[in-house]
Order: sequence, then C-alpha cells, then structure tokens
Amino acid sequence: MITRLWSSLLRINAIVSKELRQLSRDRIIFGMIVMIPLIQLLLFGYAINTNVRNVPTAID
Repeated sequence: MITRLWSSLLRINAIVSKELRQLSRDRIIFGMIVMIPLIQLLLFGYAINTNVRNVPTAID
C-alpha cells in the first residue's frame, strides 16, 4: 500500500516538475497564467456591488 502511494507521488512529482520546466521556457504562457486571473479578480471586484438599492420586494 505504501509503495503504491510512494510510486504515485513520484509520478506526480515528475509531471509537475516537467510542466514547471516547460512554463519557465515560455514566458508568454507564464505571463498569461499569472495575469489573466489577476485581471479577472480586479474586474469581478469592481463589478460586484454589495450595496443593495431599488430591489422590489413582495409581502404576502
């Protein structure tokens, strides 16, 4: 059981290290991976308004 877990962790580590190496070679993709979520975070932060005004309510 432990050898299976260890084997899986080694495989995951190999895949992650390969992907990080590829990302470090391509600066444009790395920039997109970092910048697009930051831009979305800023846009959604400005779009969400927690001040509730002019909301119709119905009382039964």
